[in-house]
Amino acid sequence: MFNFWYQCLHRLCAAGYFARITVLNLERLPKAGPVLYLGLHRNGAVDGFIYHTILPGSTFLISTQLRKNWFARLFFDGIAVVRTKDEGDRGVNTGALRECVALLRNGGRLFVFPEGTSSLGPRHLPFKSGAAQLLLDALGGPGSPIQVVPVGIHYECPWGFRSKVEVVVGAPVNTALEATLSPLGRLKELKRRFSAALEDVGVNVCSEQHQEMIQRLAYVATLATARSYFKTLKAFEHAIPEAVLSAWQALEPELDRRRLLRHQGVPLFPMGPVWVYLAAFLVLAPVVLLAWAMNLPPLAAAWWAGRTFPDDRNVISLWRILAGVPAFALWSLAVAVTLVASSHLSWLAGYVVASGLGLWLYYRVKKLAVAVHNGLRHPDLRARVLAFRQTVLAALEEQPGTGGVPAAQLEPVR
Repeated sequence: MFNFWYQCLHRLCAAGYFARITVLNLERLPKAGPVLYLGLHRNGAVDGFIYHTILPGSTFLISTQLRKNWFARLFFDGIAVVRTKDEGDRGVNTGALRECVALLRNGGRLFVFPEGTSSLGPRHLPFKSGAAQLLLDALGGPGSPIQVVPVGIHYECPWGFRSKVEVVVGAPVNTALEATLSPLGRLKELKRRFSAALEDVGVNVCSEQHQEMIQRLAYVATLATARSYFKTLKAFEHAIPEAVLSAWQALEPELDRRRLLRHQGVPLFPMGPVWVYLAAFLVLAPVVLLAWAMNLPPLAAAWWAGRTFPDDRNVISLWRILAGVPAFALWSLAVAVTLVASSHLSWLAGYVVASGLGLWLYYRVKKLAVAVHNGLRHPDLRARVLAFRQTVLAALEEQPGTGGVPAAQLEPVR
């Protein structure tokens, strides 16, 4: 009963807040048997909502901070432990870890964040040894062989409402160990393998400047293409091709001078006739505005929470969801009761349809607004911006190892 509640709630949160969730290498997910999932941790507890959506049978190892009051318990469930930075009695961890081992030995699926906490920085945080020790303890008892699967998560804009997400399923980790290894040697070897597997499904660069630049390039490369956002990030992980960087450095000063509108940090322009984009915007924008007007109270609550409570960017989405979802549930219930009581069932149907369409179209209308504004106000820049996109795509088509500018030489991205 409770598992069904959390599964439905997390799916609702993920589908409502993000425009699209794509899973790469879905075929790598085990069909049966015990599994230890190792997940990269980027965007606070929102990562858990998305991972749970694609891994519905998993039990999550979570912080006791996510279960400390009744409101938090409405959203979060799992095997709770007290982290070093948490307040509480760490003596409860012994029982929690025994529960994790028993779950794996009995054929269950356990999800662990080896970093312990989340960060949107340019590389992963130090991995803890807890996951490796858990596996060693579980392998030492009866039960089926335990599969270990790494997963990574990559956000187009982690705090952006209705942005896109890609989850990457990595290759299973080999858990066979040489019998001659000492207990400490076994632990170190497993941790090394876990780290390597997680770095394969993550993107790690040496600076925030490099991170910001490749995120923009990845977004540019996915516009009107089926290209993977994660794979594009990975292609630029170690160096940015000189042709791309030179083209951007020639274009950027003019973009800054004109103060163009941007989406995900990128100045969009129509790829076809401007009037077609304008017509699409004029048709679709009123639907989004109507949906927003009909749901202004919960949207305002989410906006306020996202500005008031977060202490870092990686929890903005979480606070928006924690405030917005209950507010929307209460608001939509009040609207439904009012319209049913007044016998306006057709209005209720219109509210539901308009709200759903507005949510679905928001991402598209936002991009259209940026592209139309730039296309009408700065038509002379359109060809240059689209040419830069072609430079990025051409660089991605080239064979790797053709040279580029190392991350350490990048200037700050504006």
